[in-house]
Amino acid sequence: MAFSSPAPFPDFPSNLPTIQLPTLSLSKLVAEDEDETKRLFNTCISTGVFLLELQSSQEGLGLIKQVDDVFQLGERIFELGMEEKLRHSMLNGTVLGYKGAGIGRIDAKGTPDRCEFWCMSKDDVLGIVPALPAPEVVSGHRSLYANLARSCHSLSMTILDCLETQLGLSRGTFRACHRIEQPSSDQSRQICYLPQPEGDRRTSLVSHTDYGSVTILFNILGGLQVLPEGKAAEEENWLWVRPRPGCAIINLGDAMVKFTNGLLKSPMHRVMYAPGEQANLTRYSLAYFTRPEDQCLMKSLEGSAMISKLNSEDEDVGVTAGEWVRTRIKQNF
Repeated sequence: MAFSSPAPFPDFPSNLPTIQLPTLSLSKLVAEDEDETKRLFNTCISTGVFLLELQSSQEGLGLIKQVDDVFQLGERIFELGMEEKLRHSMLNGTVLGYKGAGIGRIDAKGTPDRCEFWCMSKDDVLGIVPALPAPEVVSGHRSLYANLARSCHSLSMTILDCLETQLGLSRGTFRACHRIEQPSSDQSRQICYLPQPEGDRRTSLVSHTDYGSVTILFNILGGLQVLPEGKAAEEENWLWVRPRPGCAIINLGDAMVKFTNGLLKSPMHRVMYAPGEQANLTRYSLAYFTRPEDQCLMKSLEGSAMISKLNSEDEDVGVTAGEWVRTRIKQNF
């Protein structure tokens, strides 16, 4: 299934409670359009999640082509035999390589998740660290993953540049924390959700916030849900996200909350089953996680009048981003 021109599939149901996400334009953000930049900032201080229209810019069209290629490759990866996939499972004690369904948990009772991952490290595909073992279908396409990493990193920097301007930070403040050539936990994640039994449909991926800076999500079928800011995690409060053709779903992560002492938001979200008649189809998605470089200190930034100061007793000396990510992985798996 291609992201840009998927095969015919059932419509997203019209009777579901959905979150009303603004649609921003990548071409306007690249041009640093003042009104669009303000819309971005207002969204990021309220919900931290939005749709990003890609088709009106050359950068976006190039990214869509890369995403199409990775989507098609993903189907081949998930069709590999289980023995082959397990040989490349959770490499180096991290969420890299393959994660089988049921490895993660969706609640305190230990209910297993219902999703498979294939994760590729930015550092691996750009040659910053030695390449990790991978099936032939993957190792033969490292250049594809490398191009995807460069494009998604560039898109993330466009978003961070615009937020930086609105915050009144010095030019390059966020880029200095996210240098692509430096080691970081950035990664692409291909995800497969098989159809669930009709009488036993439930959460596929645990509710969580992302622990990086910017998450870029590409999906075709529904299934993503967001918990509005300030709402209790009760079933009736979760809202569905309706995918829109030609758009990525963007959300900020906890690093941006940390950098701005809570000003920017990182939305709580989860993945259910695909809704309505879409539930009978296998759901594929692709996420790219842009995270601070490993040696970046995770503390609030100085230089913006909009970022409130911590009280002296609350001052955080800051752990590094590498330590921050390792701690979060241990909590989730």
